[in-house]
Amino acid sequence: MTGFDIATRLPGLAALRGREIGVSDWKAIDQADVDAFSALTGDAGPIHNDPGEAARISPFGGTIVQGFLMLSCLTGFAKNLGLPQEGVAFRLNYGFDRVRIITPVPTGTRIRGRFRLGGVEARGENAALMTLEATVEAEGLESPALVADWLAYLQLVPEVRP
Repeated sequence: MTGFDIATRLPGLAALRGREIGVSDWKAIDQADVDAFSALTGDAGPIHNDPGEAARISPFGGTIVQGFLMLSCLTGFAKNLGLPQEGVAFRLNYGFDRVRIITPVPTGTRIRGRFRLGGVEARGENAALMTLEATVEAEGLESPALVADWLAYLQLVPEVRP
């Protein structure tokens, strides 16, 4: 068997395809968060870590949040989505098909995640690949800060066959 019917094995997820499945709470990103991320990842520079210099050299009025910091927040934002778990043994982050950092976000701005279930496809006999269309919104900004097609590998509970 090279695949299965998603609607039969994962009816709760199948019913959510193409629908918004949740919006996270707001999360404030302050200068200490930006500085800690810089120290951890090596993504340091005046545009992120020196408010005075950032105000002088950029049009943003101060420092901005790293795009990868916002991307890394997706996991926390998605924790409370309440995705149907029936038939799923566990999920693994499988990466991204597409990521776009669209709008610079001033440090001190609150961000949140908005998620839509793009699709769920069978992978072999006991696995599936789920695509979440994720948007990071920044409070007070009209355009999204970031958009991504985020992939999750779903290991399914094996079917019991007579």
